[in-house]
Amino acid sequence: MGEYTSNEGFFKGWNNSMDIKSLKPFGQVKLNEPLAKHTTFKIGGPADCLVIVEDTDKLVGLLKYLDGEGTSYMIIGGGSNMLASDEGFQGVVIKVHSSKFIVQGDTLIVDAGCIIVVMAQESIKAGLIGFEWGVGVPGTIGGAVRGNAGAMGGEIKDVVEKVEIYRDGEVVTLNHQQCHFGYRDSMFKHSRSVIIRAYLRLQKNTKNTKTLEPMKKALEYLQYRSKTQPQGWANTGCIFKNVDLEGKPGEAQRLRLLQHFDAKDEKVQEFLRKEKISAGWLVEQAGMRGVRVGQAQVSERHGNFIVNLGGARAQDVQSLIARIKDKVYDRFGIKLEEEIQII
Repeated sequence: MGEYTSNEGFFKGWNNSMDIKSLKPFGQVKLNEPLAKHTTFKIGGPADCLVIVEDTDKLVGLLKYLDGEGTSYMIIGGGSNMLASDEGFQGVVIKVHSSKFIVQGDTLIVDAGCIIVVMAQESIKAGLIGFEWGVGVPGTIGGAVRGNAGAMGGEIKDVVEKVEIYRDGEVVTLNHQQCHFGYRDSMFKHSRSVIIRAYLRLQKNTKNTKTLEPMKKALEYLQYRSKTQPQGWANTGCIFKNVDLEGKPGEAQRLRLLQHFDAKDEKVQEFLRKEKISAGWLVEQAGMRGVRVGQAQVSERHGNFIVNLGGARAQDVQSLIARIKDKVYDRFGIKLEEEIQII
């Protein structure tokens, strides 16, 4: 998942008088760098300055420096699960590329920039289970923790023990409860905190550390994603959150579902059992499969994906998102909520 944190609104904009040389000790510096090069959607205008940081200590140093200078900054990881503006970003974009990790007993200690897919594979190699679902998930651990990423019934919150963050000039550690995880949500989406490291508590494979069962499960997940999700087109993952059927608001959604569809339908029964309605299914039922705005198109394969046919602009995607939300609400009275971050 593409981690995004910004201090925009707290500090003044890009300090053009800043000596660019002062940024070079922290990582590779690029000026007027198109964000389209750093997002899986291949969309996004230029950042005034982009710094690629490969070391966690240097990341903390850079954050302290920019805070001291009063410069706006934004954090990205793998660049998925986000839509970058056509206008780009006025300030410094920090691309977290740190990749150190340690296996300590049943715990995986990982830098925020570690790739989810790689960490899922490493956990299997180490004889640990519980993170197999990550083999097909794009992005970084930092982004996954920030958005409580999940797939195939698993979520990162299920394995997070604690998280180290940068906040107000200090590195502090939050326990699981302090992260306030929710469905595709956490406290990190609502604060200036920057995730720098995560501790993932997994389970020892007690049957046999050399068994192929975890790898077989991972391959099954990959095959399923390949069959059900768009291939060959740039995209940013699921656009909308699935609709929750739990609690009082969920009761209203449940009634709307039963009002419009046969309760005996297998798909409807599945939603009722899981207490979530598939957003992609609602999009398709609203007749939006394959609909285009400019070079952005609702995937023919999965209604919860928008693909870039080549040269799509953020404006195209946002217009398409608005049309989808209107169609679904007009048809079913259900308000879809974006999963992606629009910046």
